[in-house]
Amino acid sequence: MVRYSLLAALVFVAGCRTQLPPSADGRKDIPLKLVDVRAFKMGQPDAVLMLTGGGGGLLEVCNCSGPMPGGLSRRSGLVRSYRQAFADTILVDAGDAFWIEPTDIRNEYMLRGFRQIGYDAVVLGDQEWAAGHKRLAEMLAVNKTPALSTTVIGPGVKAVRAVKREFARAKIAIVSDTRREAFHFVPKPVVSDLLFTEPVEIEQRIAELKSQGYIVVLIAHAGEESVEDMAARTKADLVVRGHTTRTNSKVATINGKPVVKVGGYEYVGVVAIKADGDKIADLEYRAELVNTKWPLDGKLLLTYQAYAHAAMMKALDAERKTGLEFQASASCGKCHKKQFANWKKTRHAKAYATLQKAKRTGDPSCVMCHTSGFGTKAGFYTFAKTKHLANVNCQNCHRFNEAEHRKKGFAIEPVGRDICQTCHTPITDPKFQFKAKWKKIRCPGHGESTDGEVASAE
Repeated sequence: MVRYSLLAALVFVAGCRTQLPPSADGRKDIPLKLVDVRAFKMGQPDAVLMLTGGGGGLLEVCNCSGPMPGGLSRRSGLVRSYRQAFADTILVDAGDAFWIEPTDIRNEYMLRGFRQIGYDAVVLGDQEWAAGHKRLAEMLAVNKTPALSTTVIGPGVKAVRAVKREFARAKIAIVSDTRREAFHFVPKPVVSDLLFTEPVEIEQRIAELKSQGYIVVLIAHAGEESVEDMAARTKADLVVRGHTTRTNSKVATINGKPVVKVGGYEYVGVVAIKADGDKIADLEYRAELVNTKWPLDGKLLLTYQAYAHAAMMKALDAERKTGLEFQASASCGKCHKKQFANWKKTRHAKAYATLQKAKRTGDPSCVMCHTSGFGTKAGFYTFAKTKHLANVNCQNCHRFNEAEHRKKGFAIEPVGRDICQTCHTPITDPKFQFKAKWKKIRCPGHGESTDGEVASAE
């Protein structure tokens, strides 16, 4: 069932009818035609704050029942359209961007997607900290995602305490208040490694920012009652309710303080601000649905494609406790001379050269399908250090180790459609014909391939 589900997720792209025209560097990219954004009643705002949150690890929607709202590729189109209309824009995620399993591979790609979209910061909520400070620090460093955490400190985790932006007519500072109560489902050993500051410290920081002339936005990652208490007591100018999967369409007012609630993958909350020094003179809010009126960012689709490939490979190898011990096709060729000679004639044997020609060797989304085991401890790392694992080698299709192969009674499992479609997706190869391509790359003398339809569903 795992294999089938992942393949079904990839097929979502077919609903987008994504045919990518060639670009100058040899790769195919979608020309992103930005759309006009509705003007605000206030006219040109002094600053625009764009907010997301509670995405729960959803990279793209499946469109299985027709066009559905959400997905990073459409969100990117929305954000870029807004930034074209309003230059003085800040984009922040209020936290809980991770899937419920904090160490899941999709979380790495969520952070990568945020970086590609151009987030100014992602608030570290309970689902992010649940990964453990070591793993979280590693993911943030690898994906170079700016992180905001004002009230929670984790060893080795690099996060700013405030995001500050100075525009022509407004100075905006954003802080986060992540409360311990939000960590209800986080393992106790993980929580015990974290330092939570006292509530008085966040107010001291806000007071300091106010003295410097900033309009202060407080992103509250806590329960409903705590947010109401924060809004009633804080000196911040605007409160954003995170730690939720629901977005409200209107601004609430608590003790005279504007409060917006943003959550779920379907919406982006947009706050337009007119400034009067360090105060908000006027505020407009709208909840933008991430639907098909926004352009589709092809680079984010490729990030999803890379995630789907990595997740599929992980699923295919799930029964192997120690993982694949990748080796060059030449090693297999010592015994399988006829098959090795055939492999050298295929495009798989020249897969890395294709990347070199297109100048895409630095793009992880591309390297993953043009090498063996990229992203794993035993796989391709760099061409200089692991040249023997460049190209699409035997183990890309035949998912077993040499030791397994040599055991008595071992039988080679036929290569089916599910293996091929981890790389030949509707994004990268929209005209892919399994049977035609199989005839060009099949190993002579070995078992025939299956159609793939039945095998994928098992």
